[in-house]
Amino acid sequence: MKYYLAYGSNLNKEQMAHRCPGAVPVGAVAIMDYELVFRRGFLTIEPKAGSSVPVGIWRISDENEKALDRYEGYPRFYKKEYFRIPFWMPGENGENERCLAYVMNDGFQIQPPTQTYLQTVIDGYADFGLDLKLLEDSYYRSYYQR
Repeated sequence: MKYYLAYGSNLNKEQMAHRCPGAVPVGAVAIMDYELVFRRGFLTIEPKAGSSVPVGIWRISDENEKALDRYEGYPRFYKKEYFRIPFWMPGENGENERCLAYVMNDGFQIQPPTQTYLQTVIDGYADFGLDLKLLEDSYYRSYYQR
């Protein structure tokens, strides 16, 4: 069993049901000192002191991870990074669990998303009960920081 941190379209529970059958949403947390950024029209996270990124936590299998590798274009577009996230699950110690996240490789320009991608992410935020404010900020920055 592994934990995966989703911050973009993989927050969308309907999408994940097709992509990663058997993946289980287990909650939401924030990654501290990171911010959301749209690069090449897709979300990534980048270090930024004082910021945070809301993420959904999924429990995934090895097969799910392979499906995510294909979807995320690993290792060409996204790399794997691991975060120690404090959360608690019944039956587990939950102290600083090691969680996988896909982070875009360097070199891609800031670019706004398509409306389809953005709506998929918005639906995912609703699925996990996340506040849209940071996503909205990132969306507007994608137009002004190009």
